[in-house]
Amino acid sequence: MAAAAPPMEEVAAPPRAAPGGRPRGREGHSSGGSGGGGGRQRYSQWPGASPGAAQGGGGGGRGRAGGGRGFTWPAYMEGQQLSAAMKRGQVFRAKFRLNAANRSEAFVSLPSLPADMTLRGDVNHNRAVEGDEVAVLPFRLPDWFVVFKERDRLTELGLMPDSDADPLALAERLGQLALAGGDPAAAAAAQSPWQAAGTPEGALAALESICRARPDLRVTGKVVAILEPSPRREAMVGVLLTPEAAMAAAVAAGSSGGGGGGGGGGGGGGGGQSPPAAAAAAAAAAGAYAGHLMLVPLDPRLPRGLVPPPAVAALPEALRVEAAASGLASRTFVTARVTDWPAGSPLPFVAVAQSLGPTGDIEAGTAALLASEGLREEDFSLDVYACLPRVPWSISASEAAGRADFTGWRVFSIDPITARDLDDALSIQPLANGRWRMGVHIADVATFVRPGTALDKEAELRGSSVYLVQRVIPMLPRLLCEQLCSLQPGAPRLAFSVVWEMESDGTILREWAGRSVIDSRAKLAYPMVQQMIDGCFDPDRWGVALHHGATWDEITGDCLALHGVASRLRAARFAAGALRLNNTRLCFALDTGGNPVSASPYVTSEANHLVEEYMLLANMRVAAAIADAFPRHALLRRHPPPSERKMAELQAAGALLGVAVDARTAGALAASLVALRAACRDDAQRDALMLLAIKPMQLAQYFCTGDAPEPAAWVHYALAVGFYTHFTSPIRRYPDIIVHRLLQAALELRAQRGLPSNADLLTAPLAARPPPPPAPVDAGAAVPDDGARRGAPAPAAARAARRSWPPPPPPVTAPPTAPPTPTPTPLSARLASDGSLRLYLCILLKAAPRVTAGVVTGVGGDKFFTLYLPELGCETRVTLELQGVPLVGAWDAKAQVLTVSRDDSPAAAAAFADAPPSTPGAAAGEARQELLLNSPRFRLRPWLEGLPAGVINREGLPFEALPLKVSVFSRVTVVVGAYVNRVTCHPEDVSAKLWLDTGAALRGGGEAVAAAVAAMGALAVETLTED
Repeated sequence: MAAAAPPMEEVAAPPRAAPGGRPRGREGHSSGGSGGGGGRQRYSQWPGASPGAAQGGGGGGRGRAGGGRGFTWPAYMEGQQLSAAMKRGQVFRAKFRLNAANRSEAFVSLPSLPADMTLRGDVNHNRAVEGDEVAVLPFRLPDWFVVFKERDRLTELGLMPDSDADPLALAERLGQLALAGGDPAAAAAAQSPWQAAGTPEGALAALESICRARPDLRVTGKVVAILEPSPRREAMVGVLLTPEAAMAAAVAAGSSGGGGGGGGGGGGGGGGQSPPAAAAAAAAAAGAYAGHLMLVPLDPRLPRGLVPPPAVAALPEALRVEAAASGLASRTFVTARVTDWPAGSPLPFVAVAQSLGPTGDIEAGTAALLASEGLREEDFSLDVYACLPRVPWSISASEAAGRADFTGWRVFSIDPITARDLDDALSIQPLANGRWRMGVHIADVATFVRPGTALDKEAELRGSSVYLVQRVIPMLPRLLCEQLCSLQPGAPRLAFSVVWEMESDGTILREWAGRSVIDSRAKLAYPMVQQMIDGCFDPDRWGVALHHGATWDEITGDCLALHGVASRLRAARFAAGALRLNNTRLCFALDTGGNPVSASPYVTSEANHLVEEYMLLANMRVAAAIADAFPRHALLRRHPPPSERKMAELQAAGALLGVAVDARTAGALAASLVALRAACRDDAQRDALMLLAIKPMQLAQYFCTGDAPEPAAWVHYALAVGFYTHFTSPIRRYPDIIVHRLLQAALELRAQRGLPSNADLLTAPLAARPPPPPAPVDAGAAVPDDGARRGAPAPAAARAARRSWPPPPPPVTAPPTAPPTPTPTPLSARLASDGSLRLYLCILLKAAPRVTAGVVTGVGGDKFFTLYLPELGCETRVTLELQGVPLVGAWDAKAQVLTVSRDDSPAAAAAFADAPPSTPGAAAGEARQELLLNSPRFRLRPWLEGLPAGVINREGLPFEALPLKVSVFSRVTVVVGAYVNRVTCHPEDVSAKLWLDTGAALRGGGEAVAAAVAAMGALAVETLTED
């Protein structure tokens, strides 16, 4: 059979499992595998970057240099063989994900499997790159990976199946019988039982059944084809070194625990070089790479790449000189793309395209982030600008004639203080019947962005605005996103409005939607509205102008009424099973040069929740409307359930607090989290708990309903609703523009069929006098009970949120004007935003390390523990051998406690006798100490004494005393700095060291920074979150 698992000598598989399931080799664990126009002069290009030159160079190098000293990658499946294997469920399509901490491990997710499929070893990765769509072939069952700790736990609990129900034992037994009967084909089939299903669905069901019966097993396999190359192949960012220097750095990184830059063909976390790495090293030693340069990528998940001699000759001389130099404090970021990766080359060939600037620089680091995510930073083209309206612009009479006129309504926006792209606004009016008329008004961007125009194509390519710490890179030209589309106060603007007649408890009685004209009375900020809620608002302190006769008493009354109803909507959502998980986001104070001087967590308030509730409600209602109208063409957003395997970590943590975590539904998990938070001692412990709850969550996904015909596949797990989409942010997200077009098509279809629009709601009489605003309720007290989790009727507001658009039209097969299915990339923008926050944090900590208390979130035996740092909103690993002082750990498995003590052994004394000398004040010495931060050669005392500004210890936290007891949820004090990659010379991540008394002469750090912050005020940079 063409697609059957090949004989073992043809693949690199993990150690075989003996009957009963224990492989003959070491155990391991599968782990989740997871603007400003200035500064453009930093970019440069050269002729050698052209595709033709690169391909020519690559081809020229595929002779001697391409050969891996006898190494050859496995051949790919192709054509009919691959197609037939996929149709029979013997090979599966999936997205390739590499473990950044251990390049020998990669993962793919297959539908319905409780844990990721594991791909172990570079050969089994077979030239796949992070983000590739690949075809994967599972190995036969005896060759799957076994998680010993899980197996031992199941055995202790008596949950391991007996031999008759054990799929692994059964496969071994049937295979041996077949071999004894002289039928090797039957033996292979018995050891890959899912292949007999004949369909992908049947094979996945068989694999799931095996995994459920033996939770300690991990499906293990290999890549047999690249189906769709990852965009990351076109956007590699790194530095150039000579092959010899790059190889030496990779070997040093493998022996010292990281810091050697990108891998690729590289070694891999576990001792010894992989076959491709060994072949590359042998080729380099033999001079096969003479005249080449090597790209070492910033992203450790990407492979190193060879630049062939013709392309090297075309590079600027400064880059060639830099590549050959050693001991530099900074290098130059370049971008490159993979041009070829032949079967005979351990490494891919790349073409260098641009230089981005020096490593360690904020602007160059930002450019590297954007390039890595394939995001566009350049200005818009003349063709795009030609699509914009002429200024001065105003709403024409013909445009206004077809819209509802809400210019007489008291509409206002509530946004971050620094916001300029105002997507949404709200209104609320008391009706004479005692109810409320609520309005959500969204910028009508789709009217300006016409389908098929250059502007539309550019917006689709960008996919989303990018929110960086220092600036925003807009999806649309600033004339639109900050002026004509933005719902600025005091001027008529085009909007798409959703209006409800609503009870004070949030029950929706009638609903209208359509295009409108609004005229906002004010641009409010979250802190202003929060002060209104708290009863301490003073408008004179804010200097915000009101328009068209609005008064602050009226605006305040509207905000309080909105808050009262929103709190009921929020409480009802949680009672109906919704889940909210908040991760900490940072705000930075920047000096006049744009450098970070302070960071603090951004705290959301009731004012944020007010806006969020109406945006969520609008998104859910619009989702139901377009799904009803166009069941095969609606663009929705779903959220898969969490990873079962990762959820086990949260359940284990819950057990330590005496709480059983139930994650069968979002509502059950929400109830468990309420119980867990109540069991925590303080807010820091609660934050760590939230991190553990976020880790198992999968990413929400856009999808077309035609690709998932069953509505059961449309569910949004966290929101606990069956319909959800993105409608409320069209200025910054392209999918929202598509949804606007779909909603307009749905409304036109309703009109054609004579269905009611509820337009009379817009002219309903208002109350003679404003009633008192509804009293807010505490949404945090809404805990789903057992009845709600089992599907008992939800409260009225929750039922209203789920109700479809009244009354739904008959299903149709296509909208009157079928909009294209988009390929949005908001995730790339989100990753760049997160990367920007991490870059600024690293720059801040590099200049001024700080002492802070963390909460332990996991203990890895006697070697390390993970620590969540609430002050910095991040998690880091504390490895004992990298602490810069001689330490030893003792792990008590029964008590789940790690005891950290000073290592007084002669071996430790000898190892620390050669501590590098401190060189305070010397630039080279400082750079050297920073580069050693995550190395076994690191020494804590000279590092502390060599810091020119000392360390910041605002709380005056005392040193930790040894021996130190470490367990999940215990508090540990650390000093946190920035880990600088020793190859790229770029700040890569935070690094925490135990705050121990080494006798170091510490400088008084932090006073100058604190004074600077007090003098300038904090510039809070707020980032937007999805869903």
